[in-house]
Amino acid sequence: MSPSEDTTRTIGGPMPTVLESRGYSFRFRMADCEEPPHIHVTGNGGSAKVWLAPVRVAWFRAYNAGAVGEILVITRAHQAEWLDRWNEVCR
Repeated sequence: MSPSEDTTRTIGGPMPTVLESRGYSFRFRMADCEEPPHIHVTGNGGSAKVWLAPVRVAWFRAYNAGAVGEILVITRAHQAEWLDRWNEVCR
């Protein structure tokens, strides 16, 4: 699925999905462009916000340490790509 194919609408505006992996959806909230680059993660019974530079957890809900670790591994693997995407959308 390409990022442009799935856009979830929320109160904060559209949230294009950049990746679905291991039961998680990784999305940008276009209304968040005034914040430092980050990704929102939902799925597998929880949610999180992860900063992209450097990769670190801003907050999470209902995930255990293993799930947070898995999210960080996925985020690090896509960090450069997602920073490029953030800059395309927000700058």
